[in-house]
Amino acid sequence: YPSMPAPVHQHGLTPAYARQAPHHAPRGGAAFGGQGSSGARDAKASNSLAEIGFALRPIVSSEQPDLFRALAGLLVTQDPSQLGKGKDVQQRYGPYDNLKLRCAWRIDHPARQAQYQAAVSGVGAEMEKLRRTGVQNPPGLPAPARGFQFAQGANERLLLHGTSPERLLDLLANGLNERFSGVNAGSAFGDGIYLAEDVGKTDQYVSADPRYDASMELHRRLYGGNTVRHPGDVFYVLACRVALGHSVRTQHTGEDARAMDGGHPIFPVTFRELAPIPGITPTMHYHSLIAELGGAIQ
Repeated sequence: YPSMPAPVHQHGLTPAYARQAPHHAPRGGAAFGGQGSSGARDAKASNSLAEIGFALRPIVSSEQPDLFRALAGLLVTQDPSQLGKGKDVQQRYGPYDNLKLRCAWRIDHPARQAQYQAAVSGVGAEMEKLRRTGVQNPPGLPAPARGFQFAQGANERLLLHGTSPERLLDLLANGLNERFSGVNAGSAFGDGIYLAEDVGKTDQYVSADPRYDASMELHRRLYGGNTVRHPGDVFYVLACRVALGHSVRTQHTGEDARAMDGGHPIFPVTFRELAPIPGITPTMHYHSLIAELGGAIQ
């Protein structure tokens, strides 16, 4: 799970999923019950763009089957033993061993999209400088998610960030912010934005959205209005486009962490800034940090 000072664009896709008990029907009671008419969805999105500057556009499985399948693939964990470890499990939920996509939205946020594309271009330009000086792509990059197109020059990937219903709307409107690093779950790998390539990790940081509440601003934006019906007991994860650029890997935590490749300190000055890439003049800092399993990381 990387810590990113690199560009992050969570305004791409927001899947909502249910947890499934072993060999049983999906948890959450109500099955997903329709996405309304395309006209109603478009009208709601247009009104939202005019009112608050961004819109949540439902991804309908019958209209975009390939995209819906690709999103469902993001909910397949490579390590089912990671499931069932979230703090909410002991409070309400019993054992479960897989996750089921219930609904998803494309986040249409023109201002954030423009900022992200400009930042990706900047990372791509720095990566080209590294290539011209003979610096190769770093090892350990996550594999590109299937079914999506990426900006390869910036090592763009799709990574996940689990969150709660209480925080989701602010994240959609304002973006993930490294200034709040450590508020909810510590900052073992620096003051950055934390994401994961496996949903088994992000599932440990989500909490349930049990039912539709007409007074809740998030629900007004996601559901209702003849568009999407709340499926009951769902959990939210942001599918974030991330420009990883030139990453540094570690198997250590804390301010004294060292790189797996080269052994140099990762945070030589501050816990908020990654080290300069060795041998590059003028100075160019690593774009992202990847925490690899092993060593102090289990």
